[in-house]
Amino acid sequence: MSGSVSQSREWQFARRPRWIASHAFVGGLILVFIWAGFWQLDRLNQRQIRNDVIEARAAEAPVTVDEALSLFAHELDYRAVSDQGRYLDGEAVRIANRSQDGLGGDWVIAVFETADGRLILVNRGFANRDAEAADPPSAGPIQGWLRASQTKDGFFGAVDTGEGRAPRLDVEAISGRLGLDRPLASVWLQLDDPTAQGAPQPVPLPAIDEGSHFSYAMQWFIFAALSTLIYGLFLRKRARNPIEAMQDGC
Repeated sequence: MSGSVSQSREWQFARRPRWIASHAFVGGLILVFIWAGFWQLDRLNQRQIRNDVIEARAAEAPVTVDEALSLFAHELDYRAVSDQGRYLDGEAVRIANRSQDGLGGDWVIAVFETADGRLILVNRGFANRDAEAADPPSAGPIQGWLRASQTKDGFFGAVDTGEGRAPRLDVEAISGRLGLDRPLASVWLQLDDPTAQGAPQPVPLPAIDEGSHFSYAMQWFIFAALSTLIYGLFLRKRARNPIEAMQDGC
């Protein structure tokens, strides 16, 4: 009985306001670590799903833009297309702050009219910020992959960055600033042109790998476990030193 009372007195310091605040801070930090771990696992799951979609749709025969647009919206991303038509311009707008092969620059975006009369934005590829984009052929075949419009994410950034550039390939926003006489397709086309020389260079599809999300998740979970262990040992040490515990004050 006396032993349990003694132990209770040893831990009385942990109920003081100063230490309650410490428990709350450390506990909150541990919860953040756990949340970050599950967030990385969620990103891993999303990447695995994306990889499966890319691999499955890469094995399908290309269709025309018009045929693809008859599908459901969720079936369009990464759909292989091949079509005939003509570019209405060589460079309608640039998407700023892109990177490729370790270099910074822009995506060069043009408007393409298919043989069926569809207008679609084409990402012709990457170019250094100050590089002139070569003119595309006036007419002929085009091939690549359809991609979903990049809508505004939260509160970050306006659509127009000035100087003929935009922060993302938001089809609706770019359509509004171009003033076209017909609506654009709701998706854009990522050009696949292995014969391209100079600028712009086609943007490759995302790599089929899982990245570092699993290892990052494990690191966050390890941080949570170590924080719990270290803080627990610290409290135990303080409880066994009544003089220090008394000096903690209120």
